[in-house]
Amino acid sequence: MTSESPRRARRLGCAAAVALAALLAGCSSSAGGSGGGAKPPAALVAAWPSDVSTMDPGNVNTDQDKELAMNVYQNLVGYKTTAKDGSSVSDGLASAPAVASSWTISGDTVTFAIRAGLTFHPSGNPVTAKDAVWSLQRSLKLNGAVELNNSGVFDAGQITAPDATHVAIRYQDGNGKPVKASEVNVATLRTCWYGIVDSVAAKAHATAADPIAADWLKSHVAGSGPYYVKSRQTGQSIDLAAVPGAVLDAPKFAAVTLRVVNDGNVAALLRGGSVNVAQYGLSPRDTQSLKSAGFHVAHADTSSYLYLQLASDAGPFKDPLVRRAVAEALPYDGLLKNVYYGQAERADTYVTKGAPGYDPAWKAYGDEAKAKSLMGQAGNPSISTKLRYPSENTDFATAAQLIKSALKPLGIDVTLQPQTSAALITSIIGRATAKSAGGAGDGMVLSTLSTYVEDAKTPVKLWSVTGGVVNFSRTSVPEIDTLQNQYAMAPPSPARDQAYQKIQQLAAQDASFLPLVVTGRTLVSAAGITGLTFTPEPVTLYWNLEPAK
Repeated sequence: MTSESPRRARRLGCAAAVALAALLAGCSSSAGGSGGGAKPPAALVAAWPSDVSTMDPGNVNTDQDKELAMNVYQNLVGYKTTAKDGSSVSDGLASAPAVASSWTISGDTVTFAIRAGLTFHPSGNPVTAKDAVWSLQRSLKLNGAVELNNSGVFDAGQITAPDATHVAIRYQDGNGKPVKASEVNVATLRTCWYGIVDSVAAKAHATAADPIAADWLKSHVAGSGPYYVKSRQTGQSIDLAAVPGAVLDAPKFAAVTLRVVNDGNVAALLRGGSVNVAQYGLSPRDTQSLKSAGFHVAHADTSSYLYLQLASDAGPFKDPLVRRAVAEALPYDGLLKNVYYGQAERADTYVTKGAPGYDPAWKAYGDEAKAKSLMGQAGNPSISTKLRYPSENTDFATAAQLIKSALKPLGIDVTLQPQTSAALITSIIGRATAKSAGGAGDGMVLSTLSTYVEDAKTPVKLWSVTGGVVNFSRTSVPEIDTLQNQYAMAPPSPARDQAYQKIQQLAAQDASFLPLVVTGRTLVSAAGITGLTFTPEPVTLYWNLEPAK
């Protein structure tokens, strides 16, 4: 699936202001000293822009939801990582054993062997195959359904426990025909929606109306670690503690505090010592300055994109000539220079560079003269539209202003409308999945998104197929739908690669979805902390962090 840059903004009210003042003035000892001090801190303290919207792993939505889930739940498989420049980076589609100690692939089925000796906290219940089956089956009724469907799991009956220690998953296409399973299918299970839940504990809180205990799991954790939620002050902080005697991924730091700082100055919090780990709320200029001050600053070219979507089913952008004119006029170089200060690269597609089927189909855009010519062919319409973008980060505001200025010479008058990320993703999904066409005034959205499975079918299903869950544009190109249906579940082959290259070319020509920048991701920690790890999800794995030696 994806992440829609979910920094849900809240204006600082009295309580939040008091909390922020406490961060700045009185918390430096818990975070381990000021600036980039090399002495390892006693505990980890991270800055979050907003609180979680849910603790239910099967239903996570925001980055904070996902980060919590991946630190308090464990999946059948995890990410295999490779050391790079002092940090660790996930290795493409490669998976590592986790709750499953091993797996085998035979025909349409992957069979996982459950690791012995794992228990849930605080119940002490053993982690069993039944727990894994129940957890994955319930995710089909929640947000986790998207990636499971994308990998070939549509029905709970495809997930079974042939015995007490094994889980078997059968894969099929959308028509129910078995398809050959591969490591791509396994890789999907690494992602944040598929943490294994203590089914015994959760079922104790299920009801006839809520048989999957979604209400209870929204505010309670029933995982196997490596951390558990020790306490929470809603809207202010979450305190994590290491699960005692953890068998898998035992943390090096016994405690983590996740502090909600809203739109507080995260760079200042790091320098002041009240926070010692951060990824949200830092601009490229901030990270450059922090690196000079002695902080650990690590960057990886994860599949994270800044993109623009145009409502193509109604309103002024229904005309493909106008959409292509916008694509030609966008300030690609200006975004790299003035927003990312050279610490990013232009996006020429939404498929991970180097992945099978990659094609730089959008690279040809960027000719201002051609933009004016296309508008002339469209009749030089006078257009007034709105551009919505996340309100929490000034980088978005700068990018939006650059886009507004670039489109003005085309006769496109843009009204900027910042929104909280939560509101923005809700509107994107709502428009994408609505049964009827959108409104003529829906305009454009600017946001970021990460793809978590580095296979071309994933971004295509999300952004380009009819009815895609984040297809705000409501793009509907029959040839794209046909090729996706034919090749999404097909095993790797030159024909499959060519099909996805063709899809990207068609999507670029349609110009409803416009990738702008590959932003990657940057993590920052105090000098006394090492072990920064990058996965496709925009999260920090606190159990991988360790004191510097």
